[in-house]
Amino acid sequence: MIKCPDCSHENDDGAIICEACGYLLIDPTVSTKQYDNTDYQKGVPRWGSASFKGRTNLLLNVVDSHHSFVYNYDEIETITIGRNDPKKKNPKFLDLTVVGGLEAGVSREHAFIKRQGGKLFIEDNGSANGTFLNGQMLAPNEPRVMRDGDEVRLGYLTVRVTFAPIE
Repeated sequence: MIKCPDCSHENDDGAIICEACGYLLIDPTVSTKQYDNTDYQKGVPRWGSASFKGRTNLLLNVVDSHHSFVYNYDEIETITIGRNDPKKKNPKFLDLTVVGGLEAGVSREHAFIKRQGGKLFIEDNGSANGTFLNGQMLAPNEPRVMRDGDEVRLGYLTVRVTFAPIE
């Protein structure tokens, strides 16, 4: 059993996050495992809209899991995607540790989603295992527009992008 240093809950051996309070039980400075072949997928063009009409949420659905992350488009400036360090406080951080980010090769600050000119862009931050938009590897620090229905892969972890109207 692993005792949580934050709330003292007893977690199963091998747990990464405390099931009671969500505290990160592993050392957040653990280096990202670099894989030899994350560029295994052929690019697939997508034709969803890149524009927002009315009040809209950005939904990021982690493929092969029941986890979704929701952001109000109007409140997005920059979202950092990666594995969170509990010592850093960043309210606009998408922590993929809870969905196997470490095992999938997600870097601590893997990529950014940025709002600019009425659109959302994805940008790789020089990650260890690359960021892919619909199967195409992104060059580091080169933003690419995101569209409704796109798939973003960070290492081996895939997130489906959905623009959903707020009702």
